[in-house]
Amino acid sequence: MAESIHNDEYVKVAYYYYKAGMTQEEIAKKMIMSRQRVNRIIKRCLETGIVTITIRDNYNTNFELEAHLEERTGLNEVVISGSIMKDLNDSLGLAASAYLERVLKDNDIIGFSRGRALSHLVSNLTPINRKNLTVTQLVGGLNAQETSTNSDNIVRDSALILKANPCFMYAPIIVENKQLRDSMLSQSFFSQVYDTMKKCTIAVVGIGNFSSTSLVPKNFMFEDEYNELQRKNAIGEICTYYFNADGDIIESGINERVFAIDYESYIKIPVRVGIAGGSEKTQAIIGAIKGHLINVLITDLETATEVQKAFQ
Repeated sequence: MAESIHNDEYVKVAYYYYKAGMTQEEIAKKMIMSRQRVNRIIKRCLETGIVTITIRDNYNTNFELEAHLEERTGLNEVVISGSIMKDLNDSLGLAASAYLERVLKDNDIIGFSRGRALSHLVSNLTPINRKNLTVTQLVGGLNAQETSTNSDNIVRDSALILKANPCFMYAPIIVENKQLRDSMLSQSFFSQVYDTMKKCTIAVVGIGNFSSTSLVPKNFMFEDEYNELQRKNAIGEICTYYFNADGDIIESGINERVFAIDYESYIKIPVRVGIAGGSEKTQAIIGAIKGHLINVLITDLETATEVQKAFQ
């Protein structure tokens, strides 16, 4: 008899919580019990099978793999694109735009690097109701034919869509020597830009693989710089910072010639979103995770599966 009454109490709490949509506080007041007891009953209902939760699997989702990767890698969140498109960057951009629209809050400062995936992210953005947003470059621009992938264009286009305040660097990604870079940085304008970058709450970055040196093309490097990175086993790059398979940053002469957020400020940004996919990026993604260069990963299913193997 006592067990029946006990079960009735559990079922009633479960009904109020899962069917009637009442909060635990509301149930506690209604049934004259502590909120802690309500919480324990809800957990017990799941443990005993009084309540079962079924997630429909007829959607194109990869929640189980995402959760497993989060657990094994320590990433705050993994988003695996469920869209199948001809262009991988289209798929990544769509997933990244949905993520960004979900997490953006009033007063956020979003910093962008450059790349095709980020360009596709911006192409898929839609206006959202957030106040006082700022978007800024994390790296300088690059005089190249693919202007849509440059950080300045990404900032300009995203600012228009999000109705955000844009912050431009008005500088190339790399100059000839340290003296020229330092001379430009001494100007008050650049101090203001760097102050904004350091206040970023979200960084959205591409992950380059060293074989293509995608952010700073090989022809922009001095031969000794390239050889040094090669000798020190560079495997990937984020915001002009090259790293090895363990995610350790490699010091090289190129860091004295680039316009980019400093590493110490970058690593303090609370949300660091890496967007990358494809077999050629897998090792760079793994290194970026190991070095805590990103804490959110947006990628495709095939790449996520390969990354998972490194963290078994």
